Amino acid sequence: MDDKKGIKRKNEEAETIENVDSASGEEDLDQDTVDVDFEFFDPKPIDFHGLKSLLRQTFSNDAELINISSLADIIISQPAVGSTVKVDDEQDPYALMTVINLDMHKDKDCVKEIKGWLLDKSKKNDAVHGRMVQIVEKAGLIFNERLINMPPQIVPPMLKMLLEEMEWAVEDGEPFRFEYYIYISKVYKEIESTLAEEDGVVIESSKKGKKKRAKTSTETSTFYFQPEDEIIQEHAEFSFDFKFAKEAQSSDSRRAFQEYGIDPLRRVFVIKAEKMKAVLEQFESILSA
Repeated sequence: MDDKKGIKRKNEEAETIENVDSASGEEDLDQDTVDVDFEFFDPKPIDFHGLKSLLRQTFSNDAELINISSLADIIISQPAVGSTVKVDDEQDPYALMTVINLDMHKDKDCVKEIKGWLLDKSKKNDAVHGRMVQIVEKAGLIFNERLINMPPQIVPPMLKMLLEEMEWAVEDGEPFRFEYYIYISKVYKEIESTLAEEDGVVIESSKKGKKKRAKTSTETSTFYFQPEDEIIQEHAEFSFDFKFAKEAQSSDSRRAFQEYGIDPLRRVFVIKAEKMKAVLEQFESILSA
């Protein structure tokens, strides 16, 4: 495709997220805020290590099961489709949105590993697994990752650019026409914290107390780390949740989640391509304000 077309669109969309307050949330007089002008860029070889860091967020504890370096190489090899967000082109990317053609790259080890990982996680439900077996061979896998303190306002322009770039790529004869997209969402469930507060001081709860609470606990709701994923849920054909195959390598990491009452999971969405424009419209309506 014409690189100038993509660069022009990225420059135009950059104007929509100028001067975003990077310290979002409730006002705090003791907290400094910084206005930052974010810019969009095509994925480049200089982004290799930054892309790997962002991709590891998708797979978390299971990242060692996937050849993340090979996955980053695929993303860099298709700069005309997908975007990164930076303050300066020489810095590591703060955010990424792109799509991988799972059929086109089916001979790559990382894609074989991702397919096997997704299919293994869907086995708990025979109907879901059967549909995944068919869809995973021809779907586009969307990656939407960013650093934890990046504002969600960057998401609508990134998705808009991705959809446009895929249209341009198809016009140029490139394989970016999909019937379905697969999207991996970071979710968590609230569990009973292993910390208790006493007279304003946080102390570790006793094992006896934890056992007692476990008996009276009820099923909890699932929450999204990224707010836009709740919109995607509304348009998904189906979804399924799973835990990681690998435990957190650090006992400190496991304890930190338990102490703060968080049980991290992943939720896989399957979305028809025709629904993505409606997803974008909701993103722009809700997240661009």
